[in-house]
Amino acid sequence: MPLVMIRIDDRLIHGQVVVGWGSVLHPDRILLCSDEVARVEWQRTIYLSAVPDSIKASVLSLEETVNALRNNEFGDERVLLLVDSPQSIIELVGQQIVIEKVNVGGMHFRPGKNQISPFIFVDKADIEAFRVLCNKGIVLEGRDVPTRSPVNICKVLGFVE
Repeated sequence: MPLVMIRIDDRLIHGQVVVGWGSVLHPDRILLCSDEVARVEWQRTIYLSAVPDSIKASVLSLEETVNALRNNEFGDERVLLLVDSPQSIIELVGQQIVIEKVNVGGMHFRPGKNQISPFIFVDKADIEAFRVLCNKGIVLEGRDVPTRSPVNICKVLGFVE
């Protein structure tokens, strides 16, 4: 199962993902990995309703996502994997899921977060998570929409030259 993109976006499924990235990546499936959304039926229903009928969609917990990826549950489908934070990427990597590149698509303002790009706001925990990911050699590409030039998050935060 090819993962066509792994994306951090705290809004998870929305127009930029479905229309913007969907038209470029042509995923067969959007896989939303979130313990909270998987646990709360009304949230799961709302997110799934945002996906057009032409694209399959799944909402799975972290554990279910790991099992699905390890067991190649989606076969040859082109899968767009969505998580809401860099900490989720660390958890996936900690479960031996091979991740080489992550699109950091949207981490929006909240109290205590500071802006590092027009669409990425981070706090100390996010910075530490990005440090861990950069140290593992994972490429962190800041880009909210396909038409924007990518930003190297590891470079912006001073973890690489």
